[in-house]
Amino acid sequence: MSVDLVVGPGSIHALPAVAARCSLQPRAGARTAVVIGGGFDDRPWAADVRRAVGELRPAWITHQGEVRPAGVAALARQLRDCHAEVVVAVGGGSVLDAAKAAVTLTGGVELDAAAVTAACTGRATPPPTPVRLVAVPTTAGTGAEVTPFATVWQRDPHRKLSLGTAPPAAALLDPDLLGGLTAAQCAAGLLDTLCQGAEAAWSLRATAESTAYGLAAVTLAGSLLERLGAGPPDAAVRMVLQSAGHLSGRAIALAPTTVVHALSYPLTLHAGLAHGHACGVTFGRILRFNAAVTDDDCADPRGPDRVRDVVARIVAALGASDAPDADKRIEAFLDRHGLATLDRIPYSPEHLAREALAYPRSADNPRRLDLPGLTRWLASRRDAEEPCR
Repeated sequence: MSVDLVVGPGSIHALPAVAARCSLQPRAGARTAVVIGGGFDDRPWAADVRRAVGELRPAWITHQGEVRPAGVAALARQLRDCHAEVVVAVGGGSVLDAAKAAVTLTGGVELDAAAVTAACTGRATPPPTPVRLVAVPTTAGTGAEVTPFATVWQRDPHRKLSLGTAPPAAALLDPDLLGGLTAAQCAAGLLDTLCQGAEAAWSLRATAESTAYGLAAVTLAGSLLERLGAGPPDAAVRMVLQSAGHLSGRAIALAPTTVVHALSYPLTLHAGLAHGHACGVTFGRILRFNAAVTDDDCADPRGPDRVRDVVARIVAALGASDAPDADKRIEAFLDRHGLATLDRIPYSPEHLAREALAYPRSADNPRRLDLPGLTRWLASRRDAEEPCR
């Protein structure tokens, strides 16, 4: 299903018309619920959002914190209880993922944490639902407004789950809603965009389309590596951040992420890093690793030349001369924005490698990985070009 997309400053005011179009029988007055995150009314744009949806007379539902099975189940019950036909999710990636997961599950009989986990692990298939979702992102980086899945975090045991969903029926990309983001939040979002775009381009399952979207996302994000300052982003930077994040979402909707994201999950679960930061700390090392692909260790059936070509395009988009230089630029970006580099995170390289390799996404990396080699690579400094065999 294609996404009804409205883009540009002030696009939030198109929300009533978009919501009406999303109803199965397009009309004004469809029962609407608005899902927001904690602290919504402290945001500088909150009053504009409330005015925009006022004529819909929606039910307001708050999703707090991390996306976990129990929280998704509770949100699904609330959406079902208010008989919502259209759900508008306004917030960052966690709010959008919670809403996507909850909408997907509203047709189920059992709506508890166990049912959510069963759906995420493939032990149950949610029945179809007529509820439609309108995504209104207020952060940039994930592209969750166009992806057909939602991330759910399970804390016992510690693991990242994914629930297949329909992509939102519509999305509003209003850069004015990025107002109020801190420089650190923008930096983490930019790193997420870089990683998603690069991985969707070099993945074993990359297509011509995912590669085009991914490299476009990396190019836009790369243009901000030096421009993103210590203060709030201006209107032009917000537009580029949002456009780059959206393109990266388009890319990973077609081809999965790879080992960079697999490595990020334990760093988020155990070290508490924000998702984009957790991706960014290993991106430069994996970029160098994939740049050194050979005939003997290439996992991509299209051959090592294809991998090296994609990596070279990523390096160029980052304004670097080669992969080690790109790694230095990413580490310098982390330092400028007060984000710890991998060497400063108290986490065992072997434990990190072991947990990452347990996620299927590691197998989509274009250069083969194993535990001893990945451990050595994660433990190495920039000047140690050890093979991962």
